[in-house]
Amino acid sequence: MTQPKVKICFVLSHLPQGGAERQTLNLIRMLNPSRFEVTLILYANQEIFYKEIHDLNVQIISCPAYSGCKLIKNLKGAIFLRKILSQNHFDLIHTLLFHNGLWVRLLAPVQYSGRIIYSIRNSLEQSSFFERSVEKLLHGRSVTVTNSHFVLEQYKKIVGNCASESCQTIYNGIETEKFRTSETPFLSDTIVIGTVGRQTPLKNQIQILRAVKKLSEEVTVHAFIIGDNDQGSWQISNAYVKANKIADKVTIMDSQKDIENYYKRFNIFVLSSIYESCPNALFEAMLSRCLCIVSSGSNKDKFVRDGYNGFEYDGSDSDLIEKLRKVIKLLGSERAENIQKNAQEYVSSNFSMAKMTDSYIELYSSLIRAKDVS
Repeated sequence: MTQPKVKICFVLSHLPQGGAERQTLNLIRMLNPSRFEVTLILYANQEIFYKEIHDLNVQIISCPAYSGCKLIKNLKGAIFLRKILSQNHFDLIHTLLFHNGLWVRLLAPVQYSGRIIYSIRNSLEQSSFFERSVEKLLHGRSVTVTNSHFVLEQYKKIVGNCASESCQTIYNGIETEKFRTSETPFLSDTIVIGTVGRQTPLKNQIQILRAVKKLSEEVTVHAFIIGDNDQGSWQISNAYVKANKIADKVTIMDSQKDIENYYKRFNIFVLSSIYESCPNALFEAMLSRCLCIVSSGSNKDKFVRDGYNGFEYDGSDSDLIEKLRKVIKLLGSERAENIQKNAQEYVSSNFSMAKMTDSYIELYSSLIRAKDVS
């Protein structure tokens, strides 16, 4: 007898370029259409950056964008979401990011209790009192998934010690074949340093610029700062570049669709974030054979072992500069080759799309089994 398909609904505000949105797309891509009937609700507006979603076996239900008052816009989006969830009968709802988790857990009809998966993608280090209060209040409505053990421990401290059935860690999955390469980035007289990530104070790209300014007095370097520039930090970076006359040593860019081609140009990748949970950009750079330097705040789960598959610095400008000097001296050496190999093997073994998808499918199955028993 043929088993009925699992009706799973993913909920996002919209589909711009971003890690959570790409994870949702990749999960949908990996779900077998013979087992899963997939719906995607975009409750805030109809923006879709990842056009390939239209080529997948998924029903998209989107709400027109509303202009004007932000409060009215949010209320209309909330009403739209409640209406769609009430009119349909999904087996599971899966949502990502705090604002989506808030609305889904607040508005989903009672029959969805215990069948909501809420994925947290960011560190909770700087979460507000409001955000912590929401997590405490709404935790019981969902199974919460963090993408690092460090964030899981943060979450448990916020909501109280929770059972493994209601909160767990599933690491991000990376498109390993897209980023993995057998070629080391070309080494020329100019050392290319790169970073990829949304241009916000949390990502701390300004620290890389300060390091580049200092290093440019010693060696020929060029830095690429790549990431969404819609939150204002790029203006701070631009002002710094102009004030310190290093425009010929820095390229600041918005998000790039062909980002894998940029990784292939970076001799050194720097992740300077103050906090990170499970940083996709780091793993993509490791797969691309960049020598990676990561701040201690971005390495809470010890993804990088200093000197083995990359390098860690303590978060200060002085230590970043010293690590950059050290790595520059290693470029092209046999030791660098070993570190690059170790990095690729580590990411391929632990952060594949298949491994992440299998973990989520097991979670989906356990919730369906619990539903059938009840």
